[in-house]
Amino acid sequence: MWTLASETTPALRSKEVPLLEIVHQHTDLFQQFRESFPLQVAVLWTNPGPDPENPLPLVHSLKAMGIPFFITRDLEQALGHRLVILYPSVDSHTFTQPQADQLTTFVRQGGFIFAQNVFWGGLQNLFGFRSFVPLRTRHRLAFSAIKDPVTKYLNRPEERETQLGSDHVPEIIWSNGYVADAGAEVLAHFDDGSAALLTNSVGKGKVYLLGLSMLDVVLRNQNDRDYEAQRHYVNAFEPGADVWLLVLRAWYESYGQDWVRLATIPGGQRSALLLSHDVDWENSFAPGLDFARIEKANQANSTFFVQTKYVDDANSKAFFFAPNLDILRQLKADGSTVGSHSIIHSRGFNKFELGSGLESYPSYQPRGLGFDTASGATVFGEVRVSKELLDGEIPGQDTIFFRAGHLRVPVFLPEALERSGYQFDSSFTADDVLSNFPFALPRSLGFEEDSDIYEFPVTIEDEESPGFAKRLPQALQVILANAENGAVSVLLVHSNESVLKAAAEQDLLRQLPPDILKTDMLTFAKFWRARDRLHWSLTATSVPTEAVLQVKSEESVIGLTFEFQRPIATVTGGATIFPDNRHLILPELAPGHSISLHINYLH
Repeated sequence: MWTLASETTPALRSKEVPLLEIVHQHTDLFQQFRESFPLQVAVLWTNPGPDPENPLPLVHSLKAMGIPFFITRDLEQALGHRLVILYPSVDSHTFTQPQADQLTTFVRQGGFIFAQNVFWGGLQNLFGFRSFVPLRTRHRLAFSAIKDPVTKYLNRPEERETQLGSDHVPEIIWSNGYVADAGAEVLAHFDDGSAALLTNSVGKGKVYLLGLSMLDVVLRNQNDRDYEAQRHYVNAFEPGADVWLLVLRAWYESYGQDWVRLATIPGGQRSALLLSHDVDWENSFAPGLDFARIEKANQANSTFFVQTKYVDDANSKAFFFAPNLDILRQLKADGSTVGSHSIIHSRGFNKFELGSGLESYPSYQPRGLGFDTASGATVFGEVRVSKELLDGEIPGQDTIFFRAGHLRVPVFLPEALERSGYQFDSSFTADDVLSNFPFALPRSLGFEEDSDIYEFPVTIEDEESPGFAKRLPQALQVILANAENGAVSVLLVHSNESVLKAAAEQDLLRQLPPDILKTDMLTFAKFWRARDRLHWSLTATSVPTEAVLQVKSEESVIGLTFEFQRPIATVTGGATIFPDNRHLILPELAPGHSISLHINYLH
């Protein structure tokens, strides 16, 4: 039982938050991802029938790795490119025998194919298998010791063996275990010994066959709809989904001729540590100033996710008023960025109803009733009203980043965020979604369509026993593991005290290698969104050592970096060549601005 300390709602300034309509992307995928230059990977969408498997997981994977691609249904068009992905499957209705012969000729003459779930006997010889068995009871996958080019980034135990689902769940995702031909190499096995990934050389070319769906091992994980495939929840290196992104990257770099890709980190850096603090207690505001001072002294800033609690309830008293508001304004003025951390910070947030979208301050009166129960609370209310208050009370504030209390995520969250004007979220942990790269958050956490929200999952947090200050070496190892892959690490430190935790954070910042960027979450998030929406192409000229890189950005962006297979001698257009001669850093791009860079290779 509980009683309100006060029935009076504090007088706070709020700013109107318009309720936006969702704009569904009905763009034709073949138009959205069009053929535009020879270096692109051709994605042959093999069955876009009445109920097809959406190519969204493959789009997520290729865009995250910066690999240029286009989507087509035209076999002739696809075979005009050196690298081809067959997605999502191949059965007896996919190709005619003459088309199968075309595929074989393509590989024999120097083409390279990556495919998943090939079932048709007409392509058994090409892909190097005798038979296959579909099951839902395979729970693990392990890569063999064979040193194939596509496994070159899988150098850690967590990458060499991944979990597909918990042993406590009898039936998980579908997998197809292959029996390989004598001439084929098995690169990965399922736990029953059948082949999960195999490769077959034919003439001058090579094929790869995966017995899993990218929908299940990438997108399902990112949506947190897997079968408890994670071995850890937070604070560990858990790359179950990233393995397949890295395999595709290695495949592209191994067989793409004079390949170029868009790097994941700005300014030619290897990785980025994104700093954040959760402000979710009445005494968490003042210590935030200490964290901000330490970060500035270490050439960094952070994002503060603030709980806008203006009601007393069973869980805590209200604290979103002066002098705490003065501290928030000071943090903002000194260069920190601010995001929302909901209003009542409920453990039951994942069970809240969506709400009407008309929730507003002060009529919205949510209250926690206990551990994970609440009254008068909705997803829209927690998202929209917290933005009203932060934007109203902090000069110049436009709240576009959200993090759920206790990292509890309702399926309605993407819709509520999108319609309330947010752009970014950080409500999952990287270990839980098995990915350390940011990604577009699908609507309703489904498999059909991305929302306009980008997700930045939490890598390291401070409260798990024995506490952040006592496990800095482990945290640094996780950050370095992500850095090897060009992935980011998100650090969450609650600002409830600034003695042990701030000293620990300072130690961590000082131990970071110089090629790991340290920055706030909002700055990097804006970079990632601009990168994700970038339009670019690279075309050769009549001179063998020359090429033209054309780039157009929809948004302002600094530090875009391209990685080249061939070393670069000179470039025009204000770009900077990194000392390794293989990374090109673009000048700042204005929204809608296009640049054309003429590149001369060393040889």
